[in-house]
Amino acid sequence: MKIFDTHTHDYFSTFDADRNTMLSDDFNAGVQHKIQIGCDIDTSSQAIALAKTDTRMFATVGLHPCHVEENVQNAHTTTPLEHCFTYFEKELQNNTDNKIIGIGETGFDFYHKDTPEMRKQQKLSFEKHIDLCKKYSLPIIIHTRGARDETLEFLENNPITRNKEITGVIHCFSENAEFAKSITDKFNFFISIGGAATYPKSHEIRDAIKNTPIEYIVTETDSPYLAPQSVRGKRNQSKNIKEVIELIAEIKQIDTEHCADILFHNAQRLFSIK
Repeated sequence: MKIFDTHTHDYFSTFDADRNTMLSDDFNAGVQHKIQIGCDIDTSSQAIALAKTDTRMFATVGLHPCHVEENVQNAHTTTPLEHCFTYFEKELQNNTDNKIIGIGETGFDFYHKDTPEMRKQQKLSFEKHIDLCKKYSLPIIIHTRGARDETLEFLENNPITRNKEITGVIHCFSENAEFAKSITDKFNFFISIGGAATYPKSHEIRDAIKNTPIEYIVTETDSPYLAPQSVRGKRNQSKNIKEVIELIAEIKQIDTEHCADILFHNAQRLFSIK
């Protein structure tokens, strides 16, 4: 079974003790590609460094919405977000080995904290990510939590996304079928399905899988988080996507191997990997 993990954080310290063993375990289980996702300057740097250790791994640069506020507070410039995006630009300009294949994760997160100023800064950061996507012809990785309507409104109001000038993905998809339809129809974006889809109460996610054309679905772990039901509560890793693929195949009523091939090629198409 061919597996493509479009969203993982293998550089996190939780893997420090056995990272090489974990990676070998994943690759031996059929994982052919992993994308290490950046969340700020430090983690984007770590993601790139790890990706460069293996031809099967790639990286993104981005500022997670939950980290926007702390970057604004810690900045010593009149334009607080600029120091982040200056770094991102530098890495993208030096991306001669094409290891950086996406921008993000970015988006809106109003789950943990919600203030007018935070919304303002997250929106500004989101816009800057989209500008980079257009400039460097790369897809955007979108995080949305507690912000379903705001995410759609933002994408509809931004001329770049409204006119389908870039592609992208809603990572760790946890919304309903209606949201998925808007994402795929209006913006030509993908939805990324992870372990949460296997949880007993995740009826909306499974309904979205059922009603979304499989050509718009990719898979992820968000490792080390959100392990699927059979290993729920444990540290997640890419080989566990097999359980997610089996669920999608069951919902779509197609052969598991065939389903895996489709999902794999979807990810290749999304991230322009030949």
